[in-house]
Amino acid sequence: MSLSLKFSSDILSRFLEAIASNQVTFQPSSSVKIMPPGIVAIVDVTEVLYDSFRNGEFHYRGRISLPNEPSPCEVVVKILFGHKQILYSQRLEDYIQEAKIYQDRLCCNKSLYGSGVPKLYGFYESKLTWKTAKRDIVVDGACMVYQFYGSDKDVAWSTGSGISDFSSQVFKLLLEVHKGGVRHNSIGLDRNITCLDGRPFLTDFSQAYKHDCPDKEFELPTHLLDVDADTLKCGELRDFYTDLQHHVAPGKSCPRCAVSELTDMHMKAKFHWYGYDVYYNRMDSLRSIFEHRRRMDFDEDIPVEEQWEYAVKVWKFLCANWSSYHKTRKAPSLGDISFEAYKAKYGLNITHGE
Repeated sequence: MSLSLKFSSDILSRFLEAIASNQVTFQPSSSVKIMPPGIVAIVDVTEVLYDSFRNGEFHYRGRISLPNEPSPCEVVVKILFGHKQILYSQRLEDYIQEAKIYQDRLCCNKSLYGSGVPKLYGFYESKLTWKTAKRDIVVDGACMVYQFYGSDKDVAWSTGSGISDFSSQVFKLLLEVHKGGVRHNSIGLDRNITCLDGRPFLTDFSQAYKHDCPDKEFELPTHLLDVDADTLKCGELRDFYTDLQHHVAPGKSCPRCAVSELTDMHMKAKFHWYGYDVYYNRMDSLRSIFEHRRRMDFDEDIPVEEQWEYAVKVWKFLCANWSSYHKTRKAPSLGDISFEAYKAKYGLNITHGE
């Protein structure tokens, strides 16, 4: 299926400036074939959703007429423009990876495809003419067309009284994606989740891969927050659920942390540790906090004593709120928090990665 994009005359876009045209045609990609050849599809592009000439990527909203569809369908069109060849090659690999995941796993999942995971109407490539001030340059281009999936503006994780139905639907949807043999690998409360007419969609599977999920037999209880995070064996499901849990139901009142610098961390799922967001529920000792990635990635200008002091503050907070993060383990004592005692026992020649 050839794809012809016709841009509305009132659309202002750096992509249109670059090609100096309001119409462009793509051919089916030879890398991954999603739609059968032989039919010309025309998309009337009506709105700019994302416009970045620097990144060479442009997203639009439009309408497409398809066989066996009584009326035009709303779509999202993503275009990759190859004026920066290295960046284009990297992003093209992401496009190909997403198309393959759709072809191998998502398109055949009838319970998800089109209702939770947007349909992919095609993956296309072309040679485009970049009209510069000095000369015309032929560059590569790629395009993917999806069922319209709304936006993240209407996402509502909680209501005044607790978790929203939308939140429960999203976690159920992510679980079903995993049961279908796919790990999204780039999902979060703030990314790649949209809402259309109250229904959630998971988007952008460019980092996804085939996955034999250890929780594929897991059954959700009636109330989502009845799930114990420790029962989830899959890292992506557990991390997402933990974030969701602490976002919509951060817990009952608990003793205030005595450390003023950690007040803004109160009852959150993670703390910031020198360039990394670390889950409280994965830390079980002062040593585990202090040694987290520290020899691989720390800036050498940060005094080791300063690192220790911050680790102690985090440890005090975690001990004071232990039951909120470790439901199945008994709260430990604060223990010896002397840096001299630590150095005497373990030294400083630490090479732990995480």
